[in-house]
Amino acid sequence: MFKEKSVLSKLILPILMILLLSIAGCGSKSNDAGSSLKGSTTPTPKSTSQNAKPGNSTTTEAKAGLITYENYLKINLDTTYDDVKSILGEGKKKEMKTDVVDYTWAEKGKTILVQTNKGRVVTKIQSDLGKTTPKLTLDQFNQIATGMTIDQLVSILGPDYQEVSYKKSANVILRNVVWMLPDSTLIKVYLRDGKAINKNNTLKK
Repeated sequence: MFKEKSVLSKLILPILMILLLSIAGCGSKSNDAGSSLKGSTTPTPKSTSQNAKPGNSTTTEAKAGLITYENYLKINLDTTYDDVKSILGEGKKKEMKTDVVDYTWAEKGKTILVQTNKGRVVTKIQSDLGKTTPKLTLDQFNQIATGMTIDQLVSILGPDYQEVSYKKSANVILRNVVWMLPDSTLIKVYLRDGKAINKNNTLKK
C-alpha cells in the first residue's frame, strides 16, 4: 500500500510540473502579444481631399477680363463654338432643341450669349457692354427713317453706338443697334440686311 502511494506521488509530481510550466508559458505569450499590439501603430488612410488632384473640378466660369465688347465684335457668324471658345474661353452650355445650343459667358452683370445651329454660330447677343453716347434727343430719333444704313444713322446719332445682337435667320441678317446715354435711356434701331426697318426709344420727354 505504501509502495503504491509512493509510486503515484512520483508520477503525479512530474505531471503537475508540466501543467504549471505550460500555463506559465501561455501567459507570457499572451502578454507578449498584448505588448506588441500596444506598441504598433495602424496606418491612417489618406483622405480623399489629399488624394484629389487639382484641376478636376467640372465647374465652368468665365475667365476674368474676357467679357468685353471688343471680344464680342470678334465673334463671327458661321464659325464654330471652338472658334468662339478661343476668344472667350469655355462657355456655359444649354441645349435648346435639336441641333440648337446656347453658350453663355457672364462676369459681374456683363453677358455674351452665342447660339449655334448644327455646330455653326447663328446668333450673338451682348448685354451691358460697349460705350455710351453723351447726347440723344427726340429730334434725332424723329429723323430716323426706314431703309437707312448704319452710316446714315451714325450721321444723325453719332458714332458711339453698340451692337446688341446679330442674327442669321433663313439667310436674312437681323441686327439691333443702340445709342445709349449714361442713365441707360436709349434709341434702338432694328436693321434687316443692313437697312433700318424699325426703331424705338426710352428717352425722357
